[in-house]
Amino acid sequence: MNYLTEIRKLVKNNLMHLFGLTVVTVISFGPDVSARADTNEIIYSFSSDSYRHWQFVSDGVMGGLSTGKLTFEKDGEVDFGRLTGDVTTKNNGGFIQFRANVSFDKTGDQGQMIKGVRLTGRGNGAKYFIHFRTSDNRRPSDYYSAEFQTGLEWNSIDLPFSKFKRSRFDNSILLSGNKIQSMGIVAYGREHIADVSISKIEFYY
Repeated sequence: MNYLTEIRKLVKNNLMHLFGLTVVTVISFGPDVSARADTNEIIYSFSSDSYRHWQFVSDGVMGGLSTGKLTFEKDGEVDFGRLTGDVTTKNNGGFIQFRANVSFDKTGDQGQMIKGVRLTGRGNGAKYFIHFRTSDNRRPSDYYSAEFQTGLEWNSIDLPFSKFKRSRFDNSILLSGNKIQSMGIVAYGREHIADVSISKIEFYY
């Protein structure tokens, strides 16, 4: 019996009838990370402590000229991370991002059965990317990527792992959850003003 199955059983046996409602229980197993027993989801959310886990990175690390910043903000009851800046391809640059390390070690199957990722986000109407680096990615330019479209209002965006493409080498090696080591929200590849906010990142089975 895996970790999430055990949680689901506990919830069903002990909590389901307390209020005459379906109980949504969140079990925390790390900073900003939780497992939802009712839906088989692993959730990365944002809080006032998120600055400890997320890092802003620009193409300046390779001589590029893009500029930007990562801020943690609140909209009513919603905490979110916001990436803003000016992306330029000058001097062989072309990206800004915010990223964090990822671990599914406490999910029972170590993330092997995860099917995709769901973002809750908004932005300036532009397209952005989510990048994953895995234990198979050896170079900085080697990662898995999928594109998503933003709107002015909060929106849920489903991205199955089957939609992710590897940037280098063998594209026949599909993205696998148990190999993911880090993730990033990225403004990339063209001259543009970036403004994208993410309030929740959910991995679903």
